[in-house]
Amino acid sequence: MQRGPAQAVDPGRPLRLAYADPPYPGKAHLYRGHPDYAGEVDHADLIRRLSTYDGWALSTSAAALPAVLALCPPGIRVAAWHRGERPAASRWPLNAWEPVIYHGGRPGDPSRDAGATRRVDSLVHGVSPMTTLPGRVIGAKPAAFCRWLFDLLGAAAGDSFDDLFPGSGAVTRAWHAFTDPSRQVLHDTSRPAVVAHDASRVDRGVDTRRLPDTERRTA
Repeated sequence: MQRGPAQAVDPGRPLRLAYADPPYPGKAHLYRGHPDYAGEVDHADLIRRLSTYDGWALSTSAAALPAVLALCPPGIRVAAWHRGERPAASRWPLNAWEPVIYHGGRPGDPSRDAGATRRVDSLVHGVSPMTTLPGRVIGAKPAAFCRWLFDLLGAAAGDSFDDLFPGSGAVTRAWHAFTDPSRQVLHDTSRPAVVAHDASRVDRGVDTRRLPDTERRTA
């Protein structure tokens, strides 16, 4: 899905890219016991900050998507990560996907890159708790998600990348591996299939990754 016209960028210059995976709107109360608890994240301010980059992406929940979209600038697109249903009973259809709002980045040139990997705005990749991940936090993104995210933005070696809510650092490690294949992403035990999930994450929309200092606010 696209909202408004997209803005093109010079495909030949290095880009400043960013990704934000904050607590979902309305879920900050679940952070009261976290050392970085700072109340609700101001998504309007966060999106203004993201808009200073050449390309950016923002993860949120399906329930919060309409409200977050209303805060976004023209030209945004919405991609879907199909992570699989949560292992729980429900009176309503089970939520099995998460939206990723993205904007800008580097466009492809099909006339020149006929053999390049095609980019798609949908990823089907189930997850399981990454129990061997150093500094593990609930909601850490698997390496396959990260690679898909970088492809959405048309990222390339030489670009800069800021993970605004770094948590365990898994996304940053995936970025290093993406831009330098000699570096490996370690301790990612996610599996490329729809498997059992971390119920505490998908049942409540919880992401206990730490908030960055620049985003701390008084509850």
